[in-house]
Amino acid sequence: MDGLVSSYRRARWRWIALAWSAVYVIDVGRTALSAHLAHRPIATSWLTVAGASMVTWALYTPMLFWLGRSARFERGDRARSTAVHAAAYLGVTLADSLVQRWLFATWFGEDLALAPLFLTTALVDGFSYATVVALGAAQHANAQYRERVRAQAELDRELTRARLRALEMQLQPHFLFNTLHAVGALVRSDRADDAVRSLATLGELLRATLADDGGHEIALADEADLARAYLSLQQLRFGDRLHVELDVAPSVGAARVPRLILQPLLENAIRHGVERSRAAVELEVRARSDGDRLHLLVRDRGGVRGAPTPGQGIGLANTRARLAALYGDAHRFELAPTDGGGLEVSIELPLGGAAS
Repeated sequence: MDGLVSSYRRARWRWIALAWSAVYVIDVGRTALSAHLAHRPIATSWLTVAGASMVTWALYTPMLFWLGRSARFERGDRARSTAVHAAAYLGVTLADSLVQRWLFATWFGEDLALAPLFLTTALVDGFSYATVVALGAAQHANAQYRERVRAQAELDRELTRARLRALEMQLQPHFLFNTLHAVGALVRSDRADDAVRSLATLGELLRATLADDGGHEIALADEADLARAYLSLQQLRFGDRLHVELDVAPSVGAARVPRLILQPLLENAIRHGVERSRAAVELEVRARSDGDRLHLLVRDRGGVRGAPTPGQGIGLANTRARLAALYGDAHRFELAPTDGGGLEVSIELPLGGAAS
């Protein structure tokens, strides 16, 4: 009963009245046309009784919507639903017949037999009943579908956030270990002053890297600052063996990019480029926009390199997975070889960042 009461409370009476008024107008038009073709006048009594019947059906509509939602013909409930709808249909038809009989008797002095009137009314009311109940069931099914879509979308967002968080947690220690390795190399080389400066820079880097504002994207200008700090550590370590060119167009400084998107690409270039090379390696980082797209480029080239070292892949695989989780098909991630065994990484993203 609570559902029935709620159905009447939430009923959109304006639309219900409009719908039944349209049915009445169509019915009157059909009857008027039939009367005109038969060269006979329209029965005033019929117009009055039909109008009253439409009002009655308008009052029934919230109840029938409720029945359409609560007594659905689902597996296991079909017998019960059939009984409920049969009883409701007979009750509605009987009530409609009694209203019509009372109107004919009170307003027009016509005493109609109930049984023939009931049978005649049942044919028309059966169609009306089925239509309204079907609309109620369709409305309920549509609401359930929208709720499932909303719940699935929210679940997908939660899974994406969890996946991104896991990837970032994987990336942060990877970055820390590689940076500490660079500081350790300075210590082993008896470059104490450079090691101290590196540790100070590392502390600033860690504060910025481990900061958690709840988002997975930061401004490209902030990401570029992290890249500069990291590369300054590496230049202390490698000296003239590492030449850096970091060029971020001012127009894209506010663009949103994944947190630490450049870090694994720079680490990859250092470990598999500079560390393996016996001569100077050029490392370029560029950022430009083209329409509504952001283009990032990380490229290392030159040098004379030795045999590849094991371990390449975690940074690039992590980057690829994060981009796919954040942007789906709206991103591009490509790798290409450069002169001297280097690597060019090209990333294309929506300039406005990931869709919320």
